[in-house]
Amino acid sequence: MIRWRWFWFSISLVLLALALPASQRLRFDRSLHRMFGANDPTRIDFEFLQSTFGISDLVVFAYRDEKLWEKDGSGLERLRAIRERIERLAGVAAAMDLSKVDQMLRQLDQPLAFFGAPKGNGNGHPLLDEGGVVASEFKELFEGQTHSSDGTLVAIACILKSQLEDESGVNETLVALRNVANSLPELGLGNGMLVGQPIMIQEGFDEIEKDGIRLSVVSTISLALLILVGFRSLRWALISIAVVQWSLIVTRGLLAWLAWDLTMVSSMLASIITVVGVATTMHWMLGYQRAMASKVPPESALRQSLRGLWRPIVWACVTDAIGFASLSFAQVGPVQDYGCMMAIGSLVVMMGIFFLVPTLALLPLVPSGVAGAIGLSYELRQIPGEETLKRFLQWLLDRVIRSSAMVSCTAGAICLLAVLGSLLLQVETDFIKNFNPNSPLVVAYRAVENELGGAGVWDVILPIPKKQITQRYLDQVAELESQLRAIKVSGSEALQLNKVLSFADADSASRASSVLSRLSIDARLFGMQQVMGSFVETLVSKSISGRRYLRIMLRSREQSEASQKEQLISEVRRVVSSRIAGQEWKTLFDDESHSQKAVVSGYYVLLAKLVSSVVADQWRCFAVATIGIWIAMSFALRNPWLALLTILPNALPSFCILGWMGWTGMRVNLGAAMIAAVSMGLSVDSSLHYLVRFQQEIKNGAHFKEAIESAQSDIGMAILLSTVALVLGFGSLASSNFLPTIVFGTTASLSMVGGLFGNLVVLPALLKLVRR
Repeated sequence: MIRWRWFWFSISLVLLALALPASQRLRFDRSLHRMFGANDPTRIDFEFLQSTFGISDLVVFAYRDEKLWEKDGSGLERLRAIRERIERLAGVAAAMDLSKVDQMLRQLDQPLAFFGAPKGNGNGHPLLDEGGVVASEFKELFEGQTHSSDGTLVAIACILKSQLEDESGVNETLVALRNVANSLPELGLGNGMLVGQPIMIQEGFDEIEKDGIRLSVVSTISLALLILVGFRSLRWALISIAVVQWSLIVTRGLLAWLAWDLTMVSSMLASIITVVGVATTMHWMLGYQRAMASKVPPESALRQSLRGLWRPIVWACVTDAIGFASLSFAQVGPVQDYGCMMAIGSLVVMMGIFFLVPTLALLPLVPSGVAGAIGLSYELRQIPGEETLKRFLQWLLDRVIRSSAMVSCTAGAICLLAVLGSLLLQVETDFIKNFNPNSPLVVAYRAVENELGGAGVWDVILPIPKKQITQRYLDQVAELESQLRAIKVSGSEALQLNKVLSFADADSASRASSVLSRLSIDARLFGMQQVMGSFVETLVSKSISGRRYLRIMLRSREQSEASQKEQLISEVRRVVSSRIAGQEWKTLFDDESHSQKAVVSGYYVLLAKLVSSVVADQWRCFAVATIGIWIAMSFALRNPWLALLTILPNALPSFCILGWMGWTGMRVNLGAAMIAAVSMGLSVDSSLHYLVRFQQEIKNGAHFKEAIESAQSDIGMAILLSTVALVLGFGSLASSNFLPTIVFGTTASLSMVGGLFGNLVVLPALLKLVRR
């Protein structure tokens, strides 16, 4: 590697030139349903909902208007102006509000008057007619959808166009909606509020994307400064940056060639590659420093350090790759992709280190006199306080060796207690809790949650008989809705469906008019379509291959316990399945197989399952990571029993974090769901370097005490510094505004500190117990 360094360096430049254009094409996929596998029933049901009703997303545009029900109709006129402005936006397919209902009733006034019916209150707004039967029916029907019960919170349901799968199209539409919301003070109103899963997911992805960039920049700079200040070596600081950036560009290029997209889970690609690259480079740098201390030429020092470190460097990257690759056993598609991406990234980091470090470490950049002055010389100075740190490490080792049995038993007891605590983990499915409690998004959600019947929006899709919609069919739908409204899930606060709405309810409200009740169902549907436009198509679909479907819109509280959500979804599915399995339902259809085509789906269902699936996968992935890392360590150390000793010190930190969360009742979100497998792969690197050095000393004739003291002094110092590097990198995530990112950064930092304790305290104690 060193003799042919210019050849390998040239290869690295060719790979960089090839990967750079491709890396610019790597996309960030913001869609939530594609976080599930292509064959996952949850994703299939959601895509069926989208394709059947031609909608992509629902956004609730809300604002406060104390004068909505003014008798002169000024409140409804303001609402109509806002809604028409929203409908003119390119990305909005339809909008539904009270002014549209009022418009429908107004158009009905003329034909009804012809048959002798009263014309309402005479102000041109029949919805304000307190004595109007039809108006009262529709006001009650849409309560919780278009307005709050006290009438002060007004809502406009905005359906985004289905072709807005493109990220930029959705973003542009949401920005345009925000502009309308911010312009409401011009009408004498407060700022509008936007609520809905598209808003929530977009803000979450925005925060994650910003966090990924921030972590990459902050961790690279801070880790380079650590090398620059600690060792006064600008050369090695630049080497670490070069390794990280080369690895990142090549990895992104490979992912683009493989047609993989970044998702919410894999957005931390840059940060992980940064900490792995710098930590691994630091081990070689410290080995080079030790070799330079014997006053040998730089090339000889680099060759000598490589002879001692190539094996742990290679196997450290392999164990990192195994830790990440274990995530491919998860059931959530993006988690699988993330594991494969990071496994590729870990191996690319290994290539970057061997391709770049030999050339850059020996490159004569400037004359020797100038190089020493600006930190580009070949030498590496001792970090301030290095001897004091080494004495502390030796003092710590002495105490551990004397109490090895007690240390080992204590570690085992803590691990057992942590495992028991981890069995008590609860899942956080309330996605809104991932944001700052005082952010506009959370304030808006709180208003909708408390005043409009809940921010959880989902649907039941039912088939319609092939011939036509009959009254018998609508009666069956109405009975099903009554059963759905009766569902209650017990808990700290009972959870139920706060709103159940379909065309059956709208048709029932219209039949309150004696004239409209004489028309056919298709005629009433046609009349609604003329006034409400494409919004009606979100209730009754167009014919698709001769089939039509009816949509029951459900609303429930988003802020509720995960177990309650799961039970509510399960109960809705049970009630729907029971209804369509009944003989009375089947007699409505000529094709029995079509009568069974009912679907329960929506963002509420997706979010409830997503985190639960990731958390449920973590133990499977952790078990696979543990077995894979043990096999790799057995090959690396050529001793399966010695490799087994590395499991407890590196599993202990993750167990302690998850156990503490279980015992204290903290809920697990996406940020903590993968920490066990990831931290295991990262922290085991230190054990590998420690044990390889220990084995080398034993092979050279050292006694146990001499060998372990050498490993503790030299490798312990490298472990200490690399842990500081990792904690600096992951710790920068604590400044995020997105809770999963904060949790991931904090738990990763704590697990790295725990790994430091495990490798410098628990591992020596275990070695003492099993030594021959």
